[in-house]
Amino acid sequence: MLRPFFILALSALTNGLPSIDRQSLVRRFNPTRNGSSLSATTPMQVGNGNFAFGVDVTGLQTLLPFATMSSWGWKNDTLPAGMTIQDVEDYKGVSWYNHGRLVQYDFGGGGVEQWLISNPNRVNLGRIGLVLYSVEGEKLSITGDDLTNVEQELDLWTGKLASRFSFQGETITVETAVADDTGCIGIVIGSSLLKSGRLGVFLDFPWSDGEAKFSAPFVGNWNATSNHTTMLEASGNSRASIFHTMVAATFKTTVMGEKFGISRDSPDAHRYTVQPSKTTTTTFSITVEYGLPEDEPKFSSAQNVIDNSASAWEEYWTNSGFVDVLTGSTDSRAAELQRRIILSRYLMKVNEAGDTPPQEVSMRPCIIGPIALMTVD
Repeated sequence: MLRPFFILALSALTNGLPSIDRQSLVRRFNPTRNGSSLSATTPMQVGNGNFAFGVDVTGLQTLLPFATMSSWGWKNDTLPAGMTIQDVEDYKGVSWYNHGRLVQYDFGGGGVEQWLISNPNRVNLGRIGLVLYSVEGEKLSITGDDLTNVEQELDLWTGKLASRFSFQGETITVETAVADDTGCIGIVIGSSLLKSGRLGVFLDFPWSDGEAKFSAPFVGNWNATSNHTTMLEASGNSRASIFHTMVAATFKTTVMGEKFGISRDSPDAHRYTVQPSKTTTTTFSITVEYGLPEDEPKFSSAQNVIDNSASAWEEYWTNSGFVDVLTGSTDSRAAELQRRIILSRYLMKVNEAGDTPPQEVSMRPCIIGPIALMTVD
């Protein structure tokens, strides 16, 4: 009988309080950045709990290979020489006395132990960035120093990232969002450089393994090209799939959207260039969807991805628990506390709200030496 009484009492206490303006409160703390040194080490993230896409100030991974991680992207490394799957099944750890009884633990047994520690390991699914060309048509290798007037804002209410910067006097804008229930990224690029054929998109794929600790926040080896394979399968001029195989694990990346051409940069590399077919427009939009070979892509329009993201995030912010410590407060610490609450909740949904969320860690790089996701500074 206590529960109905408690609900009535709580209702009586809150009926006289004004409703929280959640949208204004959330957007008050939209992260923004420019070309500061922080941008070189810290990615912005968009995602949905089962998939997270880390980006630099270009709205993609143009300058730095920040990670593209998922809850389903895992692989096993090849067993060490001389070992078989039977060694894995027969593995036994050390036995120690605990409270007067002998207890066997799953470590300290030697042999195949290091392989068991490292496997399965989470895969960096790939990298997406902008390709920029000189007036003569040569691909350029750019750094953050080549960009000016950098502005970037993450709209926490919709999950859309808006990036704006200039390159050689030309403005480039990029909108980035992730669909709610797939590994699909919607990308909308705007620039007059598209009309002159000086702007495109690249996709690249690293080798991933669990042998050594990664250099956070980056995951994967981009130089071990002989360890893995990629294969392009184009279908018309508005869809293409790339199959990426590492040992026995294969992942599929599907590109869809406005008409484009796609080609492999080199037989010895795993980088592909996507070039818009139209040179009469200043916008180019595509979707890039990561998945398993049997998965069918769900989105062919970047705008549909952006709309889907906005709907899902609005649902999240509107219909889940919400804490407002700022409105009406006279405490000077309230704004900072509220900022941490909002950003923590955003990162929780991006990294921890999947089907099988990892303990204390996230889909920010976390193979060995996990990141605790209990506070946000």
